[in-house]
Amino acid sequence: MRKLGIILTALGLFYLWGCAGKMENVRAPEKGKGEISAAVPPAPELKIYPDHSTGRRYDQYSAIVLCGQVATMITDSATGDIIVLDSARVVIVGEKIDTVLRKGEKFPPEPDSASALFIHTGGIIFPGLINIHDHMHYNTVGLWQVPKKYTNRYQWPRERSLKTDVKYAKYLLFDKKYCYMPAEAMKYAEVKHLVAGETAVQGSPMGASKFCDILVRNLDVWRYFGQKKRKISPYVRNVTKVKDDKIRRWIEKMDAGELDALFFHIAEGTDDVARAEFDFLIEKGLARRQTIIIHGTALDERQIKYMADHDMTLVWSPASNLLLYGETAKIPLFKKYGVRICLGTDWSPSGGKNLLNEMKIAYQYAKHRWGDTLITPLDLAKMVTCNPADAINWSKFVGRIKPGLYADIMVIRDGPGDPFEDLLNATEKDVELVFIGGDPLYGDSAFMVQLKPGDFEYIKTPCGFTKCIDVTKEGVKFGNQKLGYIVSELQKALSFDPEYLEKKFHDRRIKNYSSFEEYLDDKFPGHHPLRLDPIYPCMDEYYFRTLRESKNANLGFDIEKIYYSR
Repeated sequence: MRKLGIILTALGLFYLWGCAGKMENVRAPEKGKGEISAAVPPAPELKIYPDHSTGRRYDQYSAIVLCGQVATMITDSATGDIIVLDSARVVIVGEKIDTVLRKGEKFPPEPDSASALFIHTGGIIFPGLINIHDHMHYNTVGLWQVPKKYTNRYQWPRERSLKTDVKYAKYLLFDKKYCYMPAEAMKYAEVKHLVAGETAVQGSPMGASKFCDILVRNLDVWRYFGQKKRKISPYVRNVTKVKDDKIRRWIEKMDAGELDALFFHIAEGTDDVARAEFDFLIEKGLARRQTIIIHGTALDERQIKYMADHDMTLVWSPASNLLLYGETAKIPLFKKYGVRICLGTDWSPSGGKNLLNEMKIAYQYAKHRWGDTLITPLDLAKMVTCNPADAINWSKFVGRIKPGLYADIMVIRDGPGDPFEDLLNATEKDVELVFIGGDPLYGDSAFMVQLKPGDFEYIKTPCGFTKCIDVTKEGVKFGNQKLGYIVSELQKALSFDPEYLEKKFHDRRIKNYSSFEEYLDDKFPGHHPLRLDPIYPCMDEYYFRTLRESKNANLGFDIEKIYYSR
């Protein structure tokens, strides 16, 4: 305990994330205005500063050629194994993968190899990870202190602490009456996924398409790949309350090929209330291939077999399920019947920080609960690449390394195991490069200075590594905002400093109060400073401590030790 106290005291020396430029002028708030509860220690310092190198950009070459081992995530029809190519080359032209060259194969006549940029990664090239479920607009704050165990998802939203510790952040940042910083909040949430090699995430708020065409692909709010219509739709509320007219329209769109994926929170919990939702889907004709079942923790064997018989998909979010309900989906039964399983982080107030983190929790929990062989590293690799692509009908666009597909690619450091073990064991430090649509957005400086000289920012972590990121994009609304500015503005808003908020709020009713503080106390009763959730898990002792100490989750393993054992 004494050692923990020393650590927390040291962490307490830092309140804000430091970075160059605007961040260096931010002062620690006065007592009573900016103190964060000792239960949630401030994050260590993060430094962000611009790159000033010069040279040719990636889009001024005839092609970008990534050299390394390639985990294609394509199944060999003869052996049933995933094809892995050693000493291969992935040729990117524009937004797409042009060619994948095996060892010894000659470069094609087009594009011109003499004017191409060759990147010798020394690593493993994977498709970009697809996070098939999250709630992005809540991800500026970290884990909520879950007060008890629940039996369905309609119980815990009533908790007072959820409102003050989680929902207030959303109100502040997304409500037009208040700070209204949805672009900053969404881009920050996307950065938290991008650093883990994620190139697409489901779960953005409607309207996010106005400012989300910069970083990761937002599955359900944007028309990608030249599609004329958005063909993915989420429904977060209680499906049993939906009127028949809406259900009829969903079915008509599915039958017409206009709706590829319909996301429902189904059987989230452990009781009959949660379980009955799936039978409602059957009754209404919605239990079909296009329907994505998020969580499914209460489903029984009969219902799981029905999912398999109708080629349905489960989204597994073990961290969130365990923290809220003390149980997760019956994965042995889903595996037994061959249900397609994907992995999702759910949201940062109760889920994993990113897919690299969630994969480790899923693997260790399965190992401790169901034995060493039920879930393999290859299973998890499929859950975050080809499985979600197949589930949402994106397999003709992304999810594999294949000519003609979009260059949504992550490169990780080569490790001692096979590629899938290395992916499971990888942390954010091991992510060498991330491309989305052929655009290099994140990675090591050795590569980014070759690809985007002068067009990215350095992120110097207190964890012993530095990465590079480009969060800007010309011609897009809010596309000129840099990460340092975004971090600074979000932290100042979440600090609940009345002086700052009074300048930012837009509510005309403020004038009806004797003071802004009175207004703030009325609209946000019980408010207190909130901490901006750190981008990297290695900066967040609170996150790992909460997982360790959760009586609901009762993990039986220390994910922090496992996370940094390499």
